[in-house]
Amino acid sequence: MKILLVSATYPPYASGVSTSTANLALQLSKKHPVTVITSTPNKRPQTQTLNPRLTLHLLPGISFNFKTNFTLPYPHLKKVKTIINSFHPDIIHLQDFSPLGFSTLNLAQENHLPTIITHHFTAEYIVKSIIPAKKLSHRLSLNSTSQQIIYRLVNLFYNHCQLVTVPNPALIPFIKKAKLKTPIISIPNGIITKNFTHKQPLSQILKQYHIKGSKIILFVGRLDLDKSLDLLLEAFKPIHHHNPQTSLVFIGDGNQRKKLIRLTHKYRLTPAVHFLGKLDNQNQALSHIYNAAYLFANPSIIENHSLAFLEAMTAGLPIIASNLPVQSNLIKPNHHGLLFEPNNPAALATAIQKLLLDKKLHQAISRNNKKLSKQYNITSTSQQYLQAYQQLIS
Repeated sequence: MKILLVSATYPPYASGVSTSTANLALQLSKKHPVTVITSTPNKRPQTQTLNPRLTLHLLPGISFNFKTNFTLPYPHLKKVKTIINSFHPDIIHLQDFSPLGFSTLNLAQENHLPTIITHHFTAEYIVKSIIPAKKLSHRLSLNSTSQQIIYRLVNLFYNHCQLVTVPNPALIPFIKKAKLKTPIISIPNGIITKNFTHKQPLSQILKQYHIKGSKIILFVGRLDLDKSLDLLLEAFKPIHHHNPQTSLVFIGDGNQRKKLIRLTHKYRLTPAVHFLGKLDNQNQALSHIYNAAYLFANPSIIENHSLAFLEAMTAGLPIIASNLPVQSNLIKPNHHGLLFEPNNPAALATAIQKLLLDKKLHQAISRNNKKLSKQYNITSTSQQYLQAYQQLIS
């Protein structure tokens, strides 16, 4: 089976979509020819052969963020047509509806090629991305009317595909309600679980990164506005005051990094808060830090099926996240972590404090998460995609 994957982003750009696309492409290419079309911040197209069955076509676009090199690719209709005519895919799998996705879908329809699209985002993410005003974006992002408007708009695209997949089944009712005509199923995101089982002694991690507090509260991801990381810093103030052995570690980069560092100084938390920058998810150093941490906290309200949550679970970390329907599907309170009232730093601090004080609960959640993470291994999730592809082809 020849598989064409199309995504606006791909590593080294760091995001859940780019990483999940790369994980899927690598796994599928073990037995099937795979071609990936994606973007590059460079001005000229490039082609890379990643392994004998995996080819990457990098096409130019508009770069928006010099820190992360996020690039929105141009439609590249002629170039995509050439790639399709040369590769002759049996199935096309879109990861978004970028201009590159639009041109690919048009060509797929012309060539009568079955097309599947994965819906990676939540309506809250769109609102947070286009409305920087914090109070207004929070109010609108949790408003059912604004959510339905967004899902109706994306369904104008999705209704031209043969199948829609979502990593989180909790999103299916929202998308169906917004006049989706195309069949929709849930296939979870997949990670290479073995990459997150590498450990080093805690004392070695503390020394290597100059971390003083032995109980590490960890965040991994983009340091961008939609992640609401100022809430995590605000919640950490009373936590560190009552628990001096705690430290807060951020792994990642983004346009809010400088602001978060300023807030760290303002709150007088500098010795206890650490910004370690980006670490590739195949870098063993990331696994070492996951396994050295005490818990994982993410105050964002835009998460769908966070890869960082899955990575943290593999390392046995309890997850603390905002109490939203899409989160509660993955994180059952007191079994996989704790959920707190969205945008409430006091509630976030209370959840963190509960896990710091209740050792038995922490240990039980850690065991549960290690067990749960096995179902998100890329070998399992990629097989589910292969089954979906086969049904569309046959």
